[in-house]
Amino acid sequence: MPSHDRSTKIARSRWAGRPMTPSFHETAPLNQIAPPLNPNRPRVITFGGGKGGTGKSTLCADIARALTRYQGRVLCIDASWHTPTLNILLGANEPTFDLSDDGPPCLGEEGAHIADFIVSTTYANVFLASLASARRYPFTRARVRPEEIIAQLHQLDFDYVLIDLPPSLSPFDVGLFTLADTPILVGTPDPASIRTLTQFLRASLFSAIGYHPDAGDFEEELIEVLYKQPLWLNTRSLRYDAPSAQSRAIIDETAKMLEVYMVVNMVREGAEHDLGFVLSHALHRELQVFPRVLASIDYADRRWFYNRRTTGTGSSRNEDGLSNDIELLSRHIRDINLVDLRYPRPVPTRGDAHPALIMGLNPELSRNEVRQYCRRLWEGYRREASISLVFTDPTLRMEIAEELEGLYRHVLTMPSENFSRAEVDEAVRNYERERQPFPTPTRQEEPPPEPPRQPAFTPPAAPERPEKTPPPAETSPEPASERPPGKSPGDAIAALRRRHGLSLQELSSRTHIGVKYLAAIETVDLNVLPRQVYLRGYLREVARVFDVPAQPLIEEYFRFLDES
Repeated sequence: MPSHDRSTKIARSRWAGRPMTPSFHETAPLNQIAPPLNPNRPRVITFGGGKGGTGKSTLCADIARALTRYQGRVLCIDASWHTPTLNILLGANEPTFDLSDDGPPCLGEEGAHIADFIVSTTYANVFLASLASARRYPFTRARVRPEEIIAQLHQLDFDYVLIDLPPSLSPFDVGLFTLADTPILVGTPDPASIRTLTQFLRASLFSAIGYHPDAGDFEEELIEVLYKQPLWLNTRSLRYDAPSAQSRAIIDETAKMLEVYMVVNMVREGAEHDLGFVLSHALHRELQVFPRVLASIDYADRRWFYNRRTTGTGSSRNEDGLSNDIELLSRHIRDINLVDLRYPRPVPTRGDAHPALIMGLNPELSRNEVRQYCRRLWEGYRREASISLVFTDPTLRMEIAEELEGLYRHVLTMPSENFSRAEVDEAVRNYERERQPFPTPTRQEEPPPEPPRQPAFTPPAAPERPEKTPPPAETSPEPASERPPGKSPGDAIAALRRRHGLSLQELSSRTHIGVKYLAAIETVDLNVLPRQVYLRGYLREVARVFDVPAQPLIEEYFRFLDES
């Protein structure tokens, strides 16, 4: 028997055969592209993002140490074939590969297994396997597919397997990310990282379509669709090129099945702490994939860890000390279901949709928490110009900011501190109505088909209205043809207010418009009415409160002013 065969059997017997910890199965993640999770295999977590210098390796090493505090065994995989670094951070030997005939076969060759390359580190219960040791030639990746690596990892006796991906968008690296139980995007606030992270997620969606359970039945069709895509592909371009309803269904289901998470590293100021939530919301609007934010890591803390490990500088903490950010992040990774419950995937706006669900927030949170989250998203879209790098159409950033401003205004004007079902239904119904275009008597012929742009808060496969079907009629408050002589639109607004049983003060509290201006609107007092640009906004708020279409009211009011 060759010597490497004997060492292989010893190595594999060391890393296989014992059951996992009982609590492991309770933290099952939601990434349905990955193989089904069960308590008899480790949970695979990947750190990716496509860009170097974002701290993926340091996070991987720190999280491995943090997870072992809960009596778990962790295997770290350094997936870089060319520049391994995890061995430095974990105190392991430099990776080497054996060219002799007696050496173990490299990955991809017959009889090779990832267990042959596992080594110990300086930290208890943390082990390392470097793919740089599993190659045959320098700077050459072994011919092995990502699903083969994942299958071998599932055979090992560890609680967690953490994969540190290199800065690459190669099919192998993206495949490992896509097939992980918990894929984590790691980025920084700089624009280059946002652009690369977005492209990495695009590549992951591209790869995940091939792993859909029904992809094999439509292989030729899907390959043709995928290779027609531009560099800035999204779910709209994918669906536009799909020739059949079956392939469109696979694309839509893949976007829902691919569940990823996000860490924003090296945060330098307070405003950047909200960047991850804005970025997640933007990525969902563009790709229908919603990365849930696990943590934002302060830059100073990451720099402290780097200096301690590379220079040996001491600190007031002990050698095994971990930052609060890392402890929080490891707790979120262990209890990933709690993160999923707090941040469900955003749903398209519907008549019964909760405002929190529209943003990807748990509807059981208080109105104040939903309001603050909506404001953070709104301000983030307006402040962070780099969010435009997510979209195929950069102007979409400010359009979404305006939508969030309207949603924030509706949540803000709800009278009670906690949501009631009636208040939620009324707010979303009014918000939906204001976003719809005002019906016109005739419709022009539609131009030749082109890739459709996703409307705000609607599913990709929204049913289309027949061409010649007129939109539903809406009623306006007493149009000019029916208004009695001498009666103004202001009188109609006053009648609506009395019909709803509201005083001027109560209407002012709901619209945030001064009583002086509301009285002037009802009496059409030209000496007090604000400028027209503000008057349009005031009339829109009044129409929202009274649940009437805003545009007819505005047009009728300004027509009356012109005739006065």
